[in-house]
Amino acid sequence: MPSYLHEALLLLFRNRPALAPELLRDALHVELPSYTEVRIDSADLTNIQPAEYRADLVILLLHGSPVLGIVLELQLSHDEDKRYAWPAYVANLRARMRCPVCLLVVTAE
Repeated sequence: MPSYLHEALLLLFRNRPALAPELLRDALHVELPSYTEVRIDSADLTNIQPAEYRADLVILLLHGSPVLGIVLELQLSHDEDKRYAWPAYVANLRARMRCPVCLLVVTAE
């Protein structure tokens, strides 16, 4: 079950999805494509396979159509298994949206 800190951090991005591309651009110096809109999208990244993949939040940058998907994951403790799930999140969102996708992991450490 997610902690209060996890939910509070998630709420920051839900209430202001533009924070994700701002962090990528300003703090991490990631060059972003041109976009005109930022919106929250379904975080259900389940594929037809038996495994279920659910990101904390999915944020889309749009310029008419999606130009970049951001899979937001909040990690409050070290979880080595996540490193094996995250590529599936990115791949499934990329396949669904047909645009580049990046993973943004935010920690409170």
